[in-house]
Amino acid sequence: MFLNHLYQQIVSIPLKLLVSSKLLPENPVKDLEIDTDAPIYYVIQRRSTSSFLMLKEKAKQLKLPEPKIVSGTSEEIPNGAVLFLQNKNLLGLGVNLVEKYQRLLERLLDTQKQTPEKHHQLVPVSIYWGRNPGKENSLLRLLFTDTESSTPLRKFFLFLFQGRNSFVRIAKPVDMQQVVASGASEKMLLTKLTRTLRVHFHRHRQAAMGPLISNRRQLITNLVVSDNVRRAIERETKSKNISVKKARKLAEKYADEIASAYSYKTVRILESALTHLWNRIYDGVQVRNVEMVRELATTHEIIYLPCHRSHIDYLLLSYTLYHEGLVPPHIAAGINLNFWPAGPILRRGGAFFLRRSFGGNKLYTAVFNEYIFQLMDRGIPLEFFPEGGRSRTGRLLPPKTGLLAMTLQSLLRGTRKPVAIVPVYIGYERMFEGKSYLNELRGAEKKKESFGQLLGIRKTLKQAFGKVYLNFAEPLFLNQYLDEKQPDWHQYKGDANAKPGWLTPQVSDLANTLMEKINASVTLNSVSLVALILLSTERVAIGRKELESQLELLLTLGKKAPFSNATYLPKSQPPALIGQAEKLGTIFRVANPMGEIITTDEQTAVLLTYYRNNILHIYITSALIASCFLNRQSMTQTDLVGELSKLFPFLKKELFIHWDEQKFEQHIEKNIDVLVERSMLFREDEMLTRAPESDSGFDQLFTHAQIARPTLLRYGIILTLLSTQAGRENLSRQELEKRSQHLAQRIAALYSLNAPEAFDKNLFRNTVNVLREGELIKVAENNNFIINPDLIDLQDLILNKVNIHSKHIMQKTAAWANEYWGKKS
Repeated sequence: MFLNHLYQQIVSIPLKLLVSSKLLPENPVKDLEIDTDAPIYYVIQRRSTSSFLMLKEKAKQLKLPEPKIVSGTSEEIPNGAVLFLQNKNLLGLGVNLVEKYQRLLERLLDTQKQTPEKHHQLVPVSIYWGRNPGKENSLLRLLFTDTESSTPLRKFFLFLFQGRNSFVRIAKPVDMQQVVASGASEKMLLTKLTRTLRVHFHRHRQAAMGPLISNRRQLITNLVVSDNVRRAIERETKSKNISVKKARKLAEKYADEIASAYSYKTVRILESALTHLWNRIYDGVQVRNVEMVRELATTHEIIYLPCHRSHIDYLLLSYTLYHEGLVPPHIAAGINLNFWPAGPILRRGGAFFLRRSFGGNKLYTAVFNEYIFQLMDRGIPLEFFPEGGRSRTGRLLPPKTGLLAMTLQSLLRGTRKPVAIVPVYIGYERMFEGKSYLNELRGAEKKKESFGQLLGIRKTLKQAFGKVYLNFAEPLFLNQYLDEKQPDWHQYKGDANAKPGWLTPQVSDLANTLMEKINASVTLNSVSLVALILLSTERVAIGRKELESQLELLLTLGKKAPFSNATYLPKSQPPALIGQAEKLGTIFRVANPMGEIITTDEQTAVLLTYYRNNILHIYITSALIASCFLNRQSMTQTDLVGELSKLFPFLKKELFIHWDEQKFEQHIEKNIDVLVERSMLFREDEMLTRAPESDSGFDQLFTHAQIARPTLLRYGIILTLLSTQAGRENLSRQELEKRSQHLAQRIAALYSLNAPEAFDKNLFRNTVNVLREGELIKVAENNNFIINPDLIDLQDLILNKVNIHSKHIMQKTAAWANEYWGKKS
């Protein structure tokens, strides 16, 4: 024991000087539900003095039992005992079991049996020196890549080169009560427990490091010689009448254009640079549900699907995963980002590039498909943006399904692990690209990404951008999803060319489900909440007390009528939320003898529509309820639910709402309860009545109703156009969308904010699609629309939910437009 203690003292000297380790998770006692009142024992994969000392430091920091080395002859196993599964061998690569600790495990099992009332916990602890998985066929990885135990020479190199990049990963405790509950023999229990722990350490290492880095040249060769690509090359030679050699060269060119060149060294440099960047421009990055992802990464092939708001998204998600002890994913990036110097850096950081359109190029498609499959088959996590491009309005865009289809086809072909798709919400209090987005929506040409643009962000970096929120949403387990939706999918396993008839509609359904999961996991922040209220006022100005009252309403609705259990509300109170929005330059105060007024300038107001649209879906139900009382004093709850249910298909399609109609009705009831509680509505049996106009509750109700105004106006524009065309002319789909958009732009310019949604073709296209699905309009043989008379009733329903002034503006402008287009035709 003396020699052991002396050796620990010697090792602790370079450990203190050269090593600074990070703890994951940061609060394991809370995050992993470790019971500090019950006995705790630690398990480390391989016997190592440095690992033991690092564990000792972290246990002291967390106020957990002090780790203790236990003698093999000890009759009792003390609280805090450390057990090692394996011993080191030549070069530290041995995997032989340590008999001494096997005996201790056996005693621990026996102790649990003897004291069944006690909750004995076995806590696995992994220590990682660096994050370099090493290259395939490289001898250097034996010296410089991670290993938990090694010879003194190798450990010296690890201290020297990876000491500042090490981390201690504490995992969820193994519940010994459950282990012994099976009633199996002690020998069988010991074998099972040992195997479980060994698999645990292997899987967690894979999740943190990823597979060995392959040689890029060899990867490209493997792509070109694969069966799928060889068949595509043969088709190319026949269809274009070229030689096999030329077609092969073309396939190699495509593979070289696509494939990443992942470099651990580049990832390390980027991590250091981005840490500096985030600290400089952001007040913090709040990450939620990362522990769920850590556990998932040990058993599944993960596909990350983030929403796309900013170019920062690429960097932020990879940085966060790396910082949280997980291997960064390979990212599908648009070919527009492959410019010098960003392209080569992104490629070394794990980006692979794809063209915006495959344009029917079957050889390119085959190479790209094969690349996706090979990445998934090797267990490399992937990331791609389902929207295809960045949202210019703050709303989720309709999903592009190409990469999702390739993912599903790879699963049909057969992957080593089950696939889990993890939707990711990324939200910003302020964004880099806000002004450029508005210019693009108003017709300005999108600036091509270039080195010059990179130089131009220096001024931007001097500004404050508040907080960033990154939420990992509820995962979708693709294997289980197909089991429920398409039980026959297993029959296509192993077929590289499988394209069952259900594939396309199922991918479309899958894409919408994933977008709904993203929208369900939103974090509400100061800017988005203040923007939602401020833009609902007539002159984009509101008294400070009234703003605080409206913020209280939004927070109460979020708590008592939550959009989703995965939606996060700010903990700050209304005065602090206003202060934060003011600090970020989005609002300012105007002194007034009767009380401060909160307002903003016109350009910032237009930018605020982006942040409002981030959270519009959270409050659309309560705003529509309030809208029902703009033009009438009372109505029955049954009638109210019936009217809003007619609008639900439009809302679900446009705002990616995860409820079905029944849950929507339940949500309506919860929102009504909150409005009644705040005396904005009064209930008597089935009858709902709005607050008297002299009450503050009426003012709150009226302001809250304006949240839904832009949405209702947009629906009303299309319906008014269609209804005025009934019996006169049938519009083509393209002409209807074009006219609706032009009309919305005119109304926005003359009577409201020149908001970005007036320029977004997707919103009008969604509305037309819902009208077709509901058979309110039909497509004739000449590809024109035939209008159902019931559409008039829907138009009246919507117009009755906007104030008289808005209704008059819409009808007046639609009449003018019809006269204008009548003359043109």
